[in-house]
Amino acid sequence: MHSGIAKRIVAESGLPRLFSVLADELTPSDLQSLLLEVYQQRARTVTEPEALSRFERVPMLAASTVDARLLNEFDSVAFAAATDFEALELSPVGPFGLSLALGGIDQNNVLTTIRNADVLGDCTPVLALECARRRRKKTERGADRPVRLCSSHRVIRLQPFDFPGFTPHFRLFGMVSAGRDTGSSAFEMQHLREHIGFYLRLFRALNAAGFSLTRPLVEVSDLAATGEHLVKAGVSREEIHQAIRAHRVGGSDQFLAGRGITMPDDSPRFALVREQVFAPLQQKHPEAEFRCTLSRLEGLGYYTGLCLRVSPAAPDGSRYPIADGGFTDWTARLLQDRKERLLTSGIGSEFTCRRYRAA
Repeated sequence: MHSGIAKRIVAESGLPRLFSVLADELTPSDLQSLLLEVYQQRARTVTEPEALSRFERVPMLAASTVDARLLNEFDSVAFAAATDFEALELSPVGPFGLSLALGGIDQNNVLTTIRNADVLGDCTPVLALECARRRRKKTERGADRPVRLCSSHRVIRLQPFDFPGFTPHFRLFGMVSAGRDTGSSAFEMQHLREHIGFYLRLFRALNAAGFSLTRPLVEVSDLAATGEHLVKAGVSREEIHQAIRAHRVGGSDQFLAGRGITMPDDSPRFALVREQVFAPLQQKHPEAEFRCTLSRLEGLGYYTGLCLRVSPAAPDGSRYPIADGGFTDWTARLLQDRKERLLTSGIGSEFTCRRYRAA
């Protein structure tokens, strides 16, 4: 379905087939060539004062307000803590439509270029592509070891933000672990433990570097079980998609309370999580609190099963869910192999620098 804006433009152009020609009939290369010519012509009319005015008016063009040295300090600490993960420096752009194809992210939330590429809004989908490429080569050679990758990247997202401290572009530290299902949820438990353990080590190291991330709350959810319960309660995925935003703290609880829905206390896989993930981490990190919950709605339709969220207390007394992640079916779909497993997670490094720097 076309938007109202698209319908108006087509109607005013006097060319009823304008949209279908551009969207469906021109090849991608011809459309790219046409748009390059159009923007080349328009660029010739831009004046210096107009460029300055746009730079001052458009939020996504503004520089970050966080000191670059502080961001580099965060990255240095994070990479040192991620010793088991290979560090990559990614391209600023990824394949056109990748976020929509893998994660169902609306293309309007992505900065699309006219060269059939998207500016990254998240580093984990591209890391998933790299995992799939490496996994395919390893399988061909007969070696089947997990792939662990991490990256620090400035990303840009175009959806409107109404939460203080959130900006269109920001730095994100992302991690992925890819491998093959080994049965009895062994892969899931091992790599969930590794990702959560990284964030808890990172918080300790950041605290030693002048930050203040205390009493971290670690929450693990099972969105597969949550989704099944909501279907029984008559709640549609579309209803959740319209109401829930990841950056709105407490949104899930408000949604459930408003509909009188009480989620069950447990899930079949939570016993494994408590035994194989929480117990060993609790011994190493007594400062952390661990909890299983089915009341999380953020990520339904994006993550396919177990997911994590870590919310340390900030100097202002609030808890912010700065680390988030979960299992997806991305590598299984990319490699056409249902036995492939992928865990992605990330931490908003820029937000952390803003809210968790010790006074």
